Amino acid sequence: MKKILFLVVLVVIGWVIYRSMGDKPKEIAKTESAVPATTHPVHREEVTAGAKLNSVFPKAEGEYKLTFTQEKTGFAEADLFKGGAKLAAMTVSDTEATPTARDKFKTSTKKIGEYPMAANGSMGTAVLVANRYQVQVRSLAPAFTSAEREAWLEKFKLAKLAEIK
Repeated sequence: MKKILFLVVLVVIGWVIYRSMGDKPKEIAKTESAVPATTHPVHREEVTAGAKLNSVFPKAEGEYKLTFTQEKTGFAEADLFKGGAKLAAMTVSDTEATPTARDKFKTSTKKIGEYPMAANGSMGTAVLVANRYQVQVRSLAPAFTSAEREAWLEKFKLAKLAEIK
């Protein structure tokens, strides 16, 4: 009797495993097809190197210090400090692979120079340069205001960035 019960349990466990494995690929396929694509195929060499993007960041003067924290293809980031306190994160990103990142600038009425400006939530301000590069300053300290973010955006070498191909 114990042998029969053992065989029944093994068959049930085997059936459960078989069924659970059979359903997974269908679920994955449904998930993958339901997710909208936000990128389009781009050759890596079409996206700007992070080192080129570093060159357009503003120079920190006086009490301010700028520390570069990340550089990769299509992206560069630096943190802005004052008196040892981190005030803001500054980024430059190439939107060549993610053109939907440009959408928020389509209805923009504010500009810095000739470049459209848009808010990124309540703590971020960004400009779109040459319809390709997004330059953003994001407050990391509540005291770092929108006006200060705009002032730091103006310090970026935006015209130089527009010339990068």
